[in-house]
Amino acid sequence: MVKFLKEHILPLILIFISTAAICILALVTTSLIDKNVIRQNCKESAEYFYERELFPYLLEDQFNTRQDNYADTILVNIMYHVDREQLLTSLVKAPYYQKEGENVHYSFYEALQEDKEPNVEYFRYWHGAMVLLRPLFIFTDIEGARLVLGSLLLVLTLLVGISLHRKEETALGVCYLIANLLIQSWMCMFCVEYITTFLIMNSIVLWMIYCCGKYQNNRVLLNKKSGAIMCVAGVTTCFFDFLTTETITITIPLFILLVLLYKANKLEEIKKELIFLVTRGMIWGLSYGAMFSLKWTIAAVFLGGEAFGKAVESASVRMIGTVTLGNTNLDEVATSWERFMGALIRNQGALFPFRGEMKMGAAIAAFGGILFLSFAIIYLFHSRNISYQLMVLAALLCLVPYVRYTVLANHAYLHYFFTYRAQLIVLFVLLFFIWEFGLKNIGMKRTKNKR
Repeated sequence: MVKFLKEHILPLILIFISTAAICILALVTTSLIDKNVIRQNCKESAEYFYERELFPYLLEDQFNTRQDNYADTILVNIMYHVDREQLLTSLVKAPYYQKEGENVHYSFYEALQEDKEPNVEYFRYWHGAMVLLRPLFIFTDIEGARLVLGSLLLVLTLLVGISLHRKEETALGVCYLIANLLIQSWMCMFCVEYITTFLIMNSIVLWMIYCCGKYQNNRVLLNKKSGAIMCVAGVTTCFFDFLTTETITITIPLFILLVLLYKANKLEEIKKELIFLVTRGMIWGLSYGAMFSLKWTIAAVFLGGEAFGKAVESASVRMIGTVTLGNTNLDEVATSWERFMGALIRNQGALFPFRGEMKMGAAIAAFGGILFLSFAIIYLFHSRNISYQLMVLAALLCLVPYVRYTVLANHAYLHYFFTYRAQLIVLFVLLFFIWEFGLKNIGMKRTKNKR
């Protein structure tokens, strides 16, 4: 036991501490940028938000192209109100200005015109995206920052495809790029809230590809490296994310790792691989949860013990909070079952270009139809190369976003128009399996028949 703790647990604890320390140091360092340096671009950003709706559609009434200016307004609002004189307290409290009963983008605009004092605290999250925005706001406003981060995401996404191509896994890379298009990842270029997990995911994938190439012949060492990667992924996801598509930073890297091992004939027996996936998931989940706990504990130290209780209470609202069956608070309140089913079906339906209204029956039929078609192609064209082991392992990863939707049912029900992108893993897996165990065999059978 002592040896296990020393060789496996202690290194992960040190990785967690060092990663969390780097994140916090980055937040403090970037917050030292003088408020006057970013004031003009904050003002231009406030004017931008003031002239727009909080949740506009980029394509008319199409649910999966809905932008979230609300979250970005709050983020910039918090960033602008960081107080260098009381830096640590300010970063912990994460205060911003919002007049009671007024939309946040109008209040932020007013704060820039009259230099209002912040009156709302948002200490539940780290708001790590400020690390990216504050340096960018020296040179540009929210539109420019979104463009820069969007361009970075495009480069990272293409790098993943290129890296897989160089490993002679072009089909896997193409499936990854197509899945990103189908999940509307281009929307990340129009919202800072959406983009952080995608930036982390692609960075983690590139790291995982590198480690797999270097250590695939030493599975013990590869497992250890992948555990370290998942620890870093959990910490950074909690630090940067605003509760959007956090699970993609674990599901996508692990699926790519499994496929690379499968292609190299390095997969072990299914029991061992299931243990591997579960333990990587535990490492990611504990790191993610511990980072949240760290923030709430720090908040309790600075703001009093009730701050921790308020954070936990807010988290419980995201799980079982009340939702309505319509679009206003005046509509009928959903039952627990309706909230649960709505969280699943709304997210599944958002994969498709529904406009104006999303009927639950149509969403179920569309999602079910895609699954049926996928399995039909695989069934009709599969050959002896089919790997049921890989399919079972991938199915486990595909369940992750749906577990997330059911656990955080209130949040998934209300914010389905961006949380649905966590299903990137589902589209990626289906596309790859359709090709690898289905369509790829058509050409192979034709070649054999000619011979």
